Amino acid sequence: IRRHYVSSGINAEYGGQLSAYIVPSDDAHMSEYVCEKFMRRAFVSGFTGSAGTAVVLKEKALLWTDGRYFLQAEEQMDENWTLMKAYMPGTPTEEEYLCSKLSPGEKVGLDPKTCSITRFKKLRKELGGVGIELVPVQDNLVDLIWDNAPALPEAPVFLHSVDYAGQAVASKLEQLRKNLKDKMCSSIVLSALDDIAWLYNLRGNDVNYNPVFYSFAIVDKDSSVLYVDEKKLSSDVKDFLSQACTTVKPYDDAYSDVKHLQGRVFLPLSTNAAIFEGVDESNRVIGQSPVQEFKAVKNAVELKGMRDCHVRDGAALTEYLHWLQAEVHKPGIVIDEVDGADKAEEIRSKHDKFVSLSFDTISSSGANGAVIHYKPEKGSCLQIDKDDIYLCDSGAQFLDGTTDVTRTVHLNTATDYQKDCFTRVLMGHIDLALAVFPPGTKGTCLDCLARRPLWDIGKNYEHGTGHGVGSFLNVHEGPCRIAAGKRMSKYEIGLNKGMILSNEPGYYEGGKFGMRIESLVEVVETSMGPENGKYLTFKTITMAPIDRKLIEPKLMSVSQLDWLNKYHLEVREKVGGLFKELGKSQDLIDWLHEATEPL
Repeated sequence: IRRHYVSSGINAEYGGQLSAYIVPSDDAHMSEYVCEKFMRRAFVSGFTGSAGTAVVLKEKALLWTDGRYFLQAEEQMDENWTLMKAYMPGTPTEEEYLCSKLSPGEKVGLDPKTCSITRFKKLRKELGGVGIELVPVQDNLVDLIWDNAPALPEAPVFLHSVDYAGQAVASKLEQLRKNLKDKMCSSIVLSALDDIAWLYNLRGNDVNYNPVFYSFAIVDKDSSVLYVDEKKLSSDVKDFLSQACTTVKPYDDAYSDVKHLQGRVFLPLSTNAAIFEGVDESNRVIGQSPVQEFKAVKNAVELKGMRDCHVRDGAALTEYLHWLQAEVHKPGIVIDEVDGADKAEEIRSKHDKFVSLSFDTISSSGANGAVIHYKPEKGSCLQIDKDDIYLCDSGAQFLDGTTDVTRTVHLNTATDYQKDCFTRVLMGHIDLALAVFPPGTKGTCLDCLARRPLWDIGKNYEHGTGHGVGSFLNVHEGPCRIAAGKRMSKYEIGLNKGMILSNEPGYYEGGKFGMRIESLVEVVETSMGPENGKYLTFKTITMAPIDRKLIEPKLMSVSQLDWLNKYHLEVREKVGGLFKELGKSQDLIDWLHEATEPL
């Protein structure tokens, strides 16, 4: 990369050599997870976590990532790299660091297709404020050095039936056009892959675990254009789009077509800087994607699908934990973390409407549980210890919904300290589940409920408490979330009936253990409040037992114990009912009964 700083091409085009180059994690759509073609930051740094930014200066290379990945980054990067612990006291941001190390007149490069509008404007403003120029380098410098880089995926796009989507494409386009009219905009450029998949009732396989496909879309009051590799479209999909009055054009044509848009053009925050720069400055309107807001509130069909698939998913997870508990105590049996993840997937895959996992399973024993987004690898992973804590964070894509669940269990006898920590995590999980709040309340206002029992003893966790979840779409979905105030965004929207989020407090001690309890919750109305604005609460839709061996009931309030006992009885009824319907063994049904006994 540094050799290209002084290349004749760079000097000629930008009037001087670069002093630094920024390598974000993003693709051209600001996706959380990207296909292998766009894993540039992982290629240059060795760090494979989903979030992070690499900055390569002439004499130093640095990697910024958040608290989920500190341990992982330290383990994966070599001595050429310095870890910058983002959001921690004393850690400067990338732009603050560059401003302090570079001099006026120096240049910082990045590929504008890998940078969001907001990030691009902030970088340009802060660097420019001290005389440093941000240079949009059209040829990605990582691509120039990456021999045998993966090609763009060519997986087929397929229809997502209205029987699962609950709303026809014509209705969604009408809803979007009304929103544009209200915003006094002539058109919108859509870049977020899940926005596009939702709008057109299509799904794909371009990104592992996320059923999306690489594309752009432009919608105005008269037309709808989908920019996608036409080779991915079957005749059925082409006919479907034609009936939805949608034209298909080549993927890269979006970059030239935006230059000819007339009137006010709405650009969602997920738009990359190359498209942003292509739209006339006087016509740009920037804001939260209306499509994100539409799909955050699930319709009745989607909600039923989400509830139904969570019973199947909970049954799969329960069967896996029952199997694991028995197998690890058999003489001579060795099960490592990858074996466990593979077994969990095998059980899930046999359930109705299963499509794929929704992310890499986090199967972690003992100390590996403290690596928040740990990914086990054969040859380096641990054997699952029959006498230790085991954390499993897993999920699936079903045709009728998306799941994400974490259960932490002790495979033998927990210490008093482990029980104390786990019970406080559980208390926070329950306190959040019991919250009652007015419509429109932001998740950042509720986050402290999940942390309070840990705060009471001076403990905390370095990740958000909840994220939105798609309906047979991305497992992490905005713009609603539950996170600490320090991560508050002005674009975060309030919580409303029909949203699905995770509830996932945890606690981690490096080198010892990690514990997290994650269930998905539906935002539902209570009977309280005015008729036109009933107060809201959460209904847990994940159906899987919470390990009673790790719970110290004496720490819990009456209301917390009551919630837990009622939840476990619901799990017993729904999951046990499915077990009987599927003809599962009496031993499994008895184990579920024991695991859901009231405390």
